[in-house]
Amino acid sequence: MTAAAATAVGPSVSGAELPGDLILTTVHDGPFEAGGAGTFSIDVTAAPGSAGITRPTEVAYHFPSGLTPVSASGTGWRCRITARVVGCGTRGLVAPGFQLPRITVGVAVSRNASGTLTASGRAVHAVRDGMEDVVDPSAETGTKTGTETAMETGPAPATVASTVQIVPAARPTGQNG
Repeated sequence: MTAAAATAVGPSVSGAELPGDLILTTVHDGPFEAGGAGTFSIDVTAAPGSAGITRPTEVAYHFPSGLTPVSASGTGWRCRITARVVGCGTRGLVAPGFQLPRITVGVAVSRNASGTLTASGRAVHAVRDGMEDVVDPSAETGTKTGTETAMETGPAPATVASTVQIVPAARPTGQNG
């Protein structure tokens, strides 16, 4: 894993971290090679001094053009991919200072990708206990799929952004330019 990790506690305003009850952290194994693949890891931790994670938790993580999520999983998480957005939900409970099981997202890197790309996400506590279906990852408000349509959330979500450098594809050995 690369040291390019991003962490946010509660809502992030002008780079300042405000108190909250969730800490969202992402790490990736970049730099990624154009036309290749990579992995993002997403961790949700109960902030020290909080009540812990005692309600269902939802994560929505958005990938930019050039990075396409192809897999998403984590022990106890129900995940789905819609376009370039990964949505995962869990009923997992943890004490303050501890984290839920890690979510691992595999991405395909476009052959045309270059430069630095930024992925971003948010984690929220669900107020209502109705996790029959996973959160609709394309909905900014946390709308549920299925019969429940309005998803209320607790304190402001933890948000985070993580950048990854895209490098040109390596030439096969013995190929002249």
